[in-house]
Amino acid sequence: MADAWRDDPNLVRPRPTNVRYMVVAVTALAALWMYIDRVCFSTLAPDIGKELGVGADEMSFVLSAFFFTYALFQIPIGSLADRYGPRLILTLSIVAWSLCTAATSLATGAVALLAVRLCLGVCESGAYPAAAGLVRKWAAASERGRLSSIVAFGGRIGGAVAPILTAWAAVRLLGHGSEDKEWRAVFLLYGLLGLIAAAAFWLVARDAPAAHPWANEVEASRVPPTGPNPLSAVPWPQRLLALATSMNMWLFGATQFFVNIGWIFLITNLPGYLRERFGADLEDIGLMQTVPLVASCVGMAVGGLFTDLMYRRLGPRWGRSVPIAVVMVLCAVTYVVATLLPTAWSVIGALAVMAFLVDMAIPCVWAFSQDVGGRHVGAALGWGNMWGNFGAAVSPIVLHLVRKETSWDVVFVVCAGSFILAGLCAVNLNALIPVAREEPEPEVEDYRES
Repeated sequence: MADAWRDDPNLVRPRPTNVRYMVVAVTALAALWMYIDRVCFSTLAPDIGKELGVGADEMSFVLSAFFFTYALFQIPIGSLADRYGPRLILTLSIVAWSLCTAATSLATGAVALLAVRLCLGVCESGAYPAAAGLVRKWAAASERGRLSSIVAFGGRIGGAVAPILTAWAAVRLLGHGSEDKEWRAVFLLYGLLGLIAAAAFWLVARDAPAAHPWANEVEASRVPPTGPNPLSAVPWPQRLLALATSMNMWLFGATQFFVNIGWIFLITNLPGYLRERFGADLEDIGLMQTVPLVASCVGMAVGGLFTDLMYRRLGPRWGRSVPIAVVMVLCAVTYVVATLLPTAWSVIGALAVMAFLVDMAIPCVWAFSQDVGGRHVGAALGWGNMWGNFGAAVSPIVLHLVRKETSWDVVFVVCAGSFILAGLCAVNLNALIPVAREEPEPEVEDYRES
C-alpha cells in the first residue's frame, strides 16, 4: 500500500514533494499582478486627467474610490473563498480585476473612471483573504509565516515596480502613437497579462495537497485535513456577526487600522512633506519615495523567517502577539527620531526603517489570522484588512488637517502615536482563541526534508 511506511519501521519514509512552493509561487505572482493593476492608475493619472478633462479634485475622489470598496468587500469575498475554495474565488478575482483594468481604457470621463475604480476595489478585495486561506491549507503551522511572506512579498514587489514598469510601457513599449492615447494601451496590455496570470494560477493551484496530482501522500499528511466549514452554510452577514462578537478580532482590526494611519504617509503625504519642508524637486521626491518602498520589500522577505522563528521560540500565544507589538513600538520610535533629523535623506532613512519593520510584521499578521480563522481564514483576514484599509482612507485626511492646523512635526508625532496604539492592541492578541469553536484538528507529524 502507498502508506505502508507508516506501519513498517524498516521501510524508508518517502520525502514530501515540494508542490506547496509552486502553489505559493503562483499565488505570489497573482499578488504581484494585483498590485501592478492597482498602482498603475496613479502613475498615469496626469495623462488620463489631461485627455478626459478630469480636474485634481475629481481625480482625488477617483483615486480614493478603490480603497472604499476594497475595504467593504474584504469579508464577503473572503467568505466566498472559505465556502467555495480559494482556488476558484482567486481565479475569478484575477479574471475580474483584469477585465476592470482593461475596461479603464474605455473611460470617457470622471464618472466612468470612478465606476471602474469602485469595481476594481470589489474584484481585488478577496485576493489576500483567499490567498491566506490557500496558504493555510498547504502550510504547517511552523512555516505559515514564511510561506505567507512569499505571497505578500509578491504584492510589495508589484507595488514597487508598477510606477517604473508603467512609465516604461507607456513611453518605450507603446509610445508610438498619439501621446494622449498611450495610457489606454497600457491598461489593455495589463488586462491581457492579468488573464494569463489567472490561467497560470488555475493550472497550478489546488485547494489542498490531497487534491493536487503532483503532491504525494507525505506532503498531504503535513497539514491536518479540514472538515466542512461550520459557517459554510451561513450567509456572510452571520459570519460578520461571528467576527464582530470576538474581542480578539476587534483587536486584530484595530491593530491594522492604526498601522495604516502611520504607514500610508509614505504614499500619500510624503511628497508634500519633502517639497514643503526641504524644497525637494520632483525627480528627487520620486527617488526618495522609492527608498522606503524598496525597504519594505526587504522587510517582507525577512519577515517570514522572523515570524516562524518567533513562533518556535515563544510558542503560539506570544509568538504571534509580541513580535507585532514590539515592531509597532519601534516604528513609533522611528517617527519620533525623524522629527530631530536635519536633512531630507536622513528622514528618508528613518522612514525606510519604519517601512522595513512594518512589512517584517505582516507575515505574523497573516499567520495570526490563519491560526484563529480555522476553516474560515478568508473572513478572518478580510476583517483585519477591512479595518486596515479604512485606516488607509482616513489617514491622508487626518494628517492633512493636523498639518494645516499645526506642523509637520506634529504629523509625525500623530503617526508615532498611531503605532503605539497598534502595539497596545497587538500585545493582547491571542492566537489560541479561534473565531468560532470547531472540532479539534488531529495532530500530525510535521515532516521535513532532511
